[in-house]
Amino acid sequence: MKKVSIFVVLACLLVSCESTNYVPPVTSQMATARKGQHAGLPMLREGRTLFVHRCIECHTLPVLWRYSTEDWPAIVDSMSHRASLKPAEREAIVAYILAVRTRRD
Repeated sequence: MKKVSIFVVLACLLVSCESTNYVPPVTSQMATARKGQHAGLPMLREGRTLFVHRCIECHTLPVLWRYSTEDWPAIVDSMSHRASLKPAEREAIVAYILAVRTRRD
């Protein structure tokens, strides 16, 4: 019975991570995931860090899979002024989000 309970808890945690604001770590596969575009690991790491620390200042982190890859650049751009993001920081956040999305799409 105890093994079943642990399994159920782990399964629920995994499912909730997929449906909530789970922010995957940067992997080397993400650097080459986008078709025809290459984002370096340092840029992706910076994008993830900025996403986690700057976006949460105003709201909970959005679920990365809620919006399409086409929507994300405009979403980040629309919030960049309020978050005081520089153009390179916006690019890093968008690169990270799209790299995560490409792994799953």
